[in-house]
Amino acid sequence: MPSSLASLQAVSKRFGDVEALRGVTMTLPTGVVGLLGPNGAGKSTLFRLMLGLDRADSGEIRVLDRSLPEDAVRVRGLIGYMPEDDSLFPDMTATEQVVHAAQLSGVPAIDATPRAHQALDLVGLTDNRYRKANGFSLGQRQRLRLAMALCHGPQLLIVDEPTAGLDPDGRAQMLALLAEIAKQGASVLLSTHILADVEAICSYVVLMTRGQVTFAGPMARFRASSGGPSFQVRPTGDVSKLLKVLADRGIGAALQDGDVVVQLPPERVTELWQACADAGVGVSGLKPAEEDMASAFMRHVQGAGNLDVQRLL
Repeated sequence: MPSSLASLQAVSKRFGDVEALRGVTMTLPTGVVGLLGPNGAGKSTLFRLMLGLDRADSGEIRVLDRSLPEDAVRVRGLIGYMPEDDSLFPDMTATEQVVHAAQLSGVPAIDATPRAHQALDLVGLTDNRYRKANGFSLGQRQRLRLAMALCHGPQLLIVDEPTAGLDPDGRAQMLALLAEIAKQGASVLLSTHILADVEAICSYVVLMTRGQVTFAGPMARFRASSGGPSFQVRPTGDVSKLLKVLADRGIGAALQDGDVVVQLPPERVTELWQACADAGVGVSGLKPAEEDMASAFMRHVQGAGNLDVQRLL
């Protein structure tokens, strides 16, 4: 297994007057990584550089422990890419489409058909393998494009807006598929505007704004409350008594969806237990407090100096 999905050191890329990437430095771990950011943030440019389809103006890029652009052909053989755009051939059957993708990815002709059937089975298109793509629903087309990205057994799967336009059931099924693919050993880089999708399956988050990486780290750190160390308590009993005891002792607390969020550093957690006991309140749950995804996203974007938050959501 590679030591990381990718590492970039001071990578910049310009298209005319537009600076698409500005000195990007980061290391992406293996696993499921969520890539967030508004349109124009540089995500598509990042993908093109990682796929070896374009060259950076400056900086160094390694993907799956291989240097780019020197090892671009080899790297592309290790990556499956599911683009946002619908790139299917309408008059070809699902099997024909995936066989074609497999051969383009370097799979020998004798192996391409068995690989295509395996990929179609994995994404749930077993009964539709001989139907033409022009008769597929949006969800089926998304699954077919996923099969085309998987048919050569990539180490890294890059997916761009895989749940766009899907109904709630289709979204849930697509996310379950991506989680299963990761469980089977492939890493996933998921680019999406849907924060709930990242929350559902990603353990690591990258946020890009204006050609720069403004956050890269574990999901827990992305969502860590900005108000200092705090705990989320699920009490059993009279919550108002607990809030009064905490207030009397100068401990900040607030009610949130039935839980009590208490601002205390970890070394003072015994004070929380004592307050619960003195209020005659039991505790059925205790965990570090986290922001919801939307609040965390807005905080990070505003911290990066981009205040046009509504355009980003």
